[in-house]
Amino acid sequence: MKNIVTIFIATMLVLGMSQCRKKTETIESVGGGKVVHITLRVGDTKHIVYPTTGSVVYGDGDVIYVGNNGHYVGSLTYSDGTFSGDITDPRTEDYLHFYFIGGLAPNAAPSAGTTTSFTVNISDQTSVLPVLSYGRSDIKFVEGTATYSCTLQNKCGLVKFVPSVVTGKQVLVFGMKNVATVDFETPGIVPTGETGFISLYSYSPVSKWAIMLPQAEVETPKVKVEGYDCSTASIPAVTNNMYYTEGVGVSMTATELPLINAEYSVADGVTVKFSKGNLQYNKNTGYFSFMEKQYDLVERPSQNVGDNYSNQNMISLFGWGTSGCNLLGTETNYYYKPYNTDNSNAAYYGPNGLYNLTDEYINGDWGMFNNCSNQNKIEDSGNIEWHLMTKDEWLYMLNSRSTTATVNSTANARYTEATVNTDGTSVNGVILFPDEYSGGTPAGVTWGAINDTSAWETKCTMAGWRALESAGCVFLPAAGYRNGVNVQSNVGTYGNYWSSSYSNSENAYSFDFKSGYVNVLYNSKRFYGQSVRLVY
Repeated sequence: MKNIVTIFIATMLVLGMSQCRKKTETIESVGGGKVVHITLRVGDTKHIVYPTTGSVVYGDGDVIYVGNNGHYVGSLTYSDGTFSGDITDPRTEDYLHFYFIGGLAPNAAPSAGTTTSFTVNISDQTSVLPVLSYGRSDIKFVEGTATYSCTLQNKCGLVKFVPSVVTGKQVLVFGMKNVATVDFETPGIVPTGETGFISLYSYSPVSKWAIMLPQAEVETPKVKVEGYDCSTASIPAVTNNMYYTEGVGVSMTATELPLINAEYSVADGVTVKFSKGNLQYNKNTGYFSFMEKQYDLVERPSQNVGDNYSNQNMISLFGWGTSGCNLLGTETNYYYKPYNTDNSNAAYYGPNGLYNLTDEYINGDWGMFNNCSNQNKIEDSGNIEWHLMTKDEWLYMLNSRSTTATVNSTANARYTEATVNTDGTSVNGVILFPDEYSGGTPAGVTWGAINDTSAWETKCTMAGWRALESAGCVFLPAAGYRNGVNVQSNVGTYGNYWSSSYSNSENAYSFDFKSGYVNVLYNSKRFYGQSVRLVY
């Protein structure tokens, strides 16, 4: 028959961290029979660590896990100044063991009487510092015992980081132990051998902090901050209850933004700059990024990508409006995801269908609404407010704007159908000339038709293309398109680039080209997977 014990904890301030010595607080308990009442000094706000003092306070929702006789036996939850909860079948041959994991969740929900351990991941510390602490009652559990006490001891350290640049951006430190085991069989909290990143807590723009698990000195940790090249000093060995306030210096140098440094007019008095490459999406990480080279391709000719790109992780051919943001707000609408390939039913993109991103949804593009979080999901792109050009902007840029370029005897040169990297892996596409072009005819470049169609007549060696690129030219590779799960055999021969403008309930406008063909007002089915090139 199960013996159920109810535990109550009345609370005020708890534990702190101090450099060079352990600082703990006593939990005193009073109880009798099957109910054990425990009083604990804590604060009255949600669990927070104050880096400047190392002090910790608790609040509503905080949980203490209880172990006994090698198993998890129950948990205690804080509410209105009291921790309380039931523990099941405590045994008199063992102590009561108390575990606090700082607002984090176990990797799997523990089960009373059966769970012998669970793990907890401390990677995400962006909004809270997850202190880990453990203690046991001073005497073994005895039925009817009036008083218990225990000492909570920190099983982690608190470490300060000092970036050389004042930034509110997320700072990630790699190479850290970030998984701990809460062990009920051999009571305690110990790090596993697993390493990864820790996102630092921003106490202020000047200082960052992290709870770290005990580990040896890390001599060359990798630090990542969006928009910066970073390096850092070694991180000292971390011990239980360590409070390192001297600070680990992080050197930050701004990286070059992923922009083509030239302006392109898209309306009277309005100019944009292009991203350095086409957009791509990584299913593993859930992040968008730009391709490293303007002529890079992801999908292959005649490729079957499978349902929701089940056959590959990288994606660069997107259905219209699949920015990852559910602008319709419909629970059944999953066709907004970047890896959607479904075109099996016209209802999914027809009138009142789930692809019907019209009217107020016309700005559902990959720059403005990627993953419903403005700009924070395009890696290494700084704070740039990207957007997808409208059909009118594409039209103006390709057909109406004035440029300073006279190329192959053609004034106001705006574009040419071309093959680049002819001395390597040749890629067909369209070269765009910036408003201010003074690159002339570089060595390795042979011009074809300008502002007109051709059979990829303009030819560029790698050196020739690099000269054009340094002069501000943009290259749009012919990356082909996808029809449902099938990438057509036109990778390298067709270019299809979405605009943010819808045409009707089934179609949206795109800039399409192939050998001898250019059309800025092509009506593309919204389920077609096509390229995306963002501008700023």
